[in-house]
Amino acid sequence: MTEPQHSESEHPDPERPAVQWPDTASPTGDPLVDKALGLLDGVAESPVQDHGELYTGIHDALLEALDAEPGLPAVPQSTPRPEGDS
Repeated sequence: MTEPQHSESEHPDPERPAVQWPDTASPTGDPLVDKALGLLDGVAESPVQDHGELYTGIHDALLEALDAEPGLPAVPQSTPRPEGDS
């Protein structure tokens, strides 16, 4: 007789705490910042190896929002920044 299989979510590893993701970000009132923060919603469902690329994209979107003139639409950067350039 075989034992029923359980997923990790039903019986997590006792030595590894469950990841508790933060709630969705509250709106800031700035549409560019809110759009960038909205990208965080996809991180929990994506594979860990993709997180670095996702966080880099969120970082770049926040930099563009901060660099934008208040009241004017942001102009997307035409070339990506090299890694480590902030």
